Order: sequence, then structure tokens, then C-alpha cells
Amino acid sequence: MVRLSPKPQQRSILTGNYLPAIRPPAQETIVLCPVCRSKMQRTDEQCPNCKAERHFGPTRRETIFSSVVGLVATPALSLLLFRPSFWTGMCAVVGLMLGFFVAHNRHTGDRWLRNPR
Repeated sequence: MVRLSPKPQQRSILTGNYLPAIRPPAQETIVLCPVCRSKMQRTDEQCPNCKAERHFGPTRRETIFSSVVGLVATPALSLLLFRPSFWTGMCAVVGLMLGFFVAHNRHTGDRWLRNPR
């Protein structure tokens, strides 16, 4: 069988040599999106199908919620132990910091979120 026209190949601009044929990505680089289960590259930061994004650490809402819970709960518990004083305010500050710390420890690592804002 005779081929009438050569296979279409690209040439290098610098050397003029033929470039190797483009191959499909290796099977191990294709993963499923954890949200919609569509195919995507392992290194993608955003799913091309559902637009879910890889997010590292807690969102702003999670950080604020945990900090406010610490800010309210710690002084409430301290009021059970002793009457309102300077130490109640100190407990509120410590609770705020503990809430922030808990949020960052609880949501550490990367997650896939549909709308991370």
C-alpha cells in the first residue's frame, strides 16, 4: 500500500528536525475529581468540569467560626469558676487564640471545595 502524502508532523523552528509525535498523557497522571468524578490531570488545581478548587488550610468562614466559639465559650466556662474580673477578659483572649489554633489544626491539608470563598 502506497501512501500518497506524508504523515503530518511538526518541525522544530530552531533545528528543522521533526519533533516527536504528541502522546496522550500516561494513565497514572489521570485521576478522578473527588467532587464530580470526571477525569482530570493529577496536577490540576481546578476541575475542568465542575470548577471545584483544591484548597489548603481552613477557609475564612471556618477560622472566624472557631475563633468566635473560643471567644464565647472560654469566658462562659470561666464565669462558672469565679466571678467576672480581669481574668474573664484574659480567658476571652486565650479562647480566641485557641479557637484560631483549633481551626488551623482541624482543617490542615488540602481539600476539594466547590466554592471555597
